[in-house]
Amino acid sequence: MSTAEIRPAGTADLPGVADIYRHYVENTVATFDYAAQDVAHWEAKLRSIEAAGRPFVVAVLDDEVVGFAYLGPFREKQAYDWTAEDTIYVRPGFGGRGIGAALMARLLADADPDNVRTVIAVIAATGGEPSVALHARFGFTEVGRLRTVGYKAEQWIDCIYMQRELSARN
Repeated sequence: MSTAEIRPAGTADLPGVADIYRHYVENTVATFDYAAQDVAHWEAKLRSIEAAGRPFVVAVLDDEVVGFAYLGPFREKQAYDWTAEDTIYVRPGFGGRGIGAALMARLLADADPDNVRTVIAVIAATGGEPSVALHARFGFTEVGRLRTVGYKAEQWIDCIYMQRELSARN
């Protein structure tokens, strides 16, 4: 089995990113979005994340995008500027191959500690056990749970909050 290449995302990767995310929107409660975003949305997101000096990476195997991850804003208020929320998705059928771990490792390695001091994970508790385990493996700790905060697929869903502080250079 080949190993996926983890590299910065480019605009040519975004149709694959959109396709992966569409699956999770339409078939899971991993995201609370009800409608998948088009490639133009992902282009704007890539530009925004790059402008913030944060990583947006893809996993590519045999010229196919099989996963993506990025550090986006946690909240819009200025005091949160040094806190990021991570997002990681792996194409269905490619789980269990270490792609999520490779994406997480690259995200954390590429995060500038002068720009990001803390990374937050917001994980849907329903079906989120693999994501919780992945984050714990990389030193995230559970810091809270919000009960029945999302409604999707005719069910109320809890969110688990996990956090990891990065080493600051200052």
